[in-house]
Amino acid sequence: MSARIIIDKTSGIFFRASVFTVYFDGKEVAKMHDKKTFVLEDAGVYAIQLKTNWLKTQILIVKVNNGETIDLSIRNGMKYYTGLYLTFIGSLLLNGIFLSGKIQRPHWFVSVQVFLMLGFVAYTVFYLIFKKGEVWILEDANKEHF
Repeated sequence: MSARIIIDKTSGIFFRASVFTVYFDGKEVAKMHDKKTFVLEDAGVYAIQLKTNWLKTQILIVKVNNGETIDLSIRNGMKYYTGLYLTFIGSLLLNGIFLSGKIQRPHWFVSVQVFLMLGFVAYTVFYLIFKKGEVWILEDANKEHF
């Protein structure tokens, strides 16, 4: 009887377009766009890692028994990215309203907008340089397999 591992990446809004390369025990097995099911002939322990461009997940060790299905998912590991991104985009849209001339822009608004932009860029660069292996998190809700 075979075992199955299902890897799903459909939950993330910022990486829907990303194509991940899936590695089992260091060997490339597939390219993944959305959700992928891997049918394994042998049960056992597998080291799974996903890579996209220059970013990769940490290696996840999974024990699979015969007839068992394990669901894995990938998510964005940068906790505050979505909030910072939406705040920055909101400030750009608000700036567009001010430039249309309907509302007078407060004198402090440019300083706040520069602060938001620098915070967003610094946070992104920090993760891409110093926490490269934590940008994408590969995990399973059922922790007994690890």
